[in-house]
Amino acid sequence: MDVITYFSTNQHNLSTNSRTLAMNYILNEQIAAAAFLNVIYSVDAKQKIVLYHALDMLVERHIDYLDQALDLYLQRALAETHESNKRCISRTIFHQLKNNKNLYNTAQKKQIIHTMFDWIILPSAVATRVNAIHILYFLVDEEDWVKEQLIALIEQNLLLQEPSFLSRGRKILKLLQKKKTRI
Repeated sequence: MDVITYFSTNQHNLSTNSRTLAMNYILNEQIAAAAFLNVIYSVDAKQKIVLYHALDMLVERHIDYLDQALDLYLQRALAETHESNKRCISRTIFHQLKNNKNLYNTAQKKQIIHTMFDWIILPSAVATRVNAIHILYFLVDEEDWVKEQLIALIEQNLLLQEPSFLSRGRKILKLLQKKKTRI
C-alpha cells in the first residue's frame, strides 16, 4: 500500500494516540519529508489538518525530519490559511529555530519573518500569534527592522490580547531588553 493510499484510507484523528500511530507509520516506513508533504496535500481537508498535527508531533520529537525538504515545506506551509494548520506550522518552525537558529538560509528566514508578521497582524488564533512572536524573536537579528517592528507590535497589542499573548509578549520584550543591554 502506498503512503497516499494509507493516509487516505486510514482516517486518523487528532487524538494523541492516533497522531502517534501516524508518526510511527512515517518513521517505520521511512517516509521522506518531501513524500509526506505530498501526502498532506493529497488527502481531504480534514485529514490534512490531522497530518499537519502529526508532522508537528514528529518534528518536535525528531527535529531534523524536515531538514532535506525545507524549501518545499516553507513553500506549502507558509501559504496555509487554516488556523489549525497555521498553529502546527508555527509550532514546527518554533521547535526548529529553538534547536538551530541557523537551520534556514537567509531567503527562507526572510520568508518566515514576513509570514509571521502577517500571522500576527491579520486575524490568527492566539496560539499561532504567540508562536509567531517567539519565532520572530529567534530571527530578530536577520533584518535591521525586525526588532523595532516586533517591539512596536507587541507593545501595541499588550492591552488588547489574550493572556497567553500577553505573557509571551512580556517575556519576549524582557529578552529583547536583555539582548539590547548586552550589546
